Amino acid sequence: MAARVGRFVQKLLETRHHSVEVLDPKELNLGEVIQPLHFYSNPRQVPAILHHINEKIKAADGFVVVAAEYNSAISPASSSLMGNFPQSSYVQFFRKTEGKFGGIRAAMQLRQFLSELRTVHVPAMLVVPRVHETILEDGEETTGGYLTRAGDTMCRQLAWYANALKKHRESEDTPD
Repeated sequence: MAARVGRFVQKLLETRHHSVEVLDPKELNLGEVIQPLHFYSNPRQVPAILHHINEKIKAADGFVVVAAEYNSAISPASSSLMGNFPQSSYVQFFRKTEGKFGGIRAAMQLRQFLSELRTVHVPAMLVVPRVHETILEDGEETTGGYLTRAGDTMCRQLAWYANALKKHRESEDTPD
């Protein structure tokens, strides 16, 4: 189901002319990576996949996290992927679940988790209840445009904050 939401979000961003790079924990197959990139004392010991992903993260102006709720919490795959990298500069997220709450319980945990990674998130958040009924396999919604309108609000906020932070990073280093 996360792939449906991912395709929906990707379409939203691309219609606003944003370049989208998908980092799916399932497709990345991190295997037995159990030590975050920044905990290695010797950079040559870091698995190549972590270097590759970290370069993509560092090059990005913003992030959208599409994460599934798992047992009313952040999914292990999501927290494992994000926890392997040093603090980033910006994030926004969509939550989804097959249940009626749209992943809101995990979304609140995710806000705290992402704050620990020193990210900034915009006020708008899109939760997608009953994703199996509201978004088709190809990423099209079935709710008459509600999700697209709510997603557009989030995308506008994301673009504004990402641009503002990018301009500030060009003139000043990120504080420790």
